[in-house]
Amino acid sequence: MSHARGKTPVRLVLFDVFDTLCTPRLPIHEQYHEEAIRAGISPSSISPESVRQGFKPAFKEMERQFPLYGKLAKPPVSPEAWWAELIRRCMLHAGASQSDVDTATGLGESLLTRFESDHGYRDFDDTLRCLQALKDLGIKISVVSNADPRILKTLDSLNILPLLTCPPTLSWDVEASKPSAEIYQAACRLCGEDIGEGVIMVGDELKADYHGARAAGLEARLIRRDGEWSDGAARRAEEDLKGVEVVRSLDELLDEVRHRAGSS
Repeated sequence: MSHARGKTPVRLVLFDVFDTLCTPRLPIHEQYHEEAIRAGISPSSISPESVRQGFKPAFKEMERQFPLYGKLAKPPVSPEAWWAELIRRCMLHAGASQSDVDTATGLGESLLTRFESDHGYRDFDDTLRCLQALKDLGIKISVVSNADPRILKTLDSLNILPLLTCPPTLSWDVEASKPSAEIYQAACRLCGEDIGEGVIMVGDELKADYHGARAAGLEARLIRRDGEWSDGAARRAEEDLKGVEVVRSLDELLDEVRHRAGSS
């Protein structure tokens, strides 16, 4: 690999959230479809695949009309209202009738609740074990996510939030998103650490998590677990990972942290 791993002790580990620490229990479009049918949308009008296809244009519309999950909209919109409208538009793009969408009782609320809990997401097997071990070693831990504050409920329900030793850095708060250097700089400030060797960003997205962090002056590790990844992961089947520092699990990251602590 072209980038030699740091040798100094690790001071801070920053994690991406989705597809790094946790993953959907079922593909997100299947969960949307399930809740939509339960809310009264006609099963003949939508399918899991049509919901999958409808999500992307709905998301792009919402980003354009109500930036940053509604925070920068004029007037501002709450994240809850933003997601409820996205869900409504997703169903319309998926083929549901306007009347079905208008009368789909509690669809937005049910999906918001689902994805704020361990009903919608699950931890990877190594997540809590790694976070607890890092905490026991005295390593600072936090997350960096392109997300609104609702993610904190998800992290709490998955027992991740109590293991973080520093405040999470969210694009909502910083008003900058990965791969921007600004969000990584903000994360280091929040955690009371200078950018440089000994601060590691761990994530599954090559551009946002790996190259973004390295460009900001952090170390970075790209996590590539064996097997398939979730439908929402920003990843290609064929990737050029030449020179990229890859870990196959969070246990591998933990081994590196321990080794560097022991060699100091």
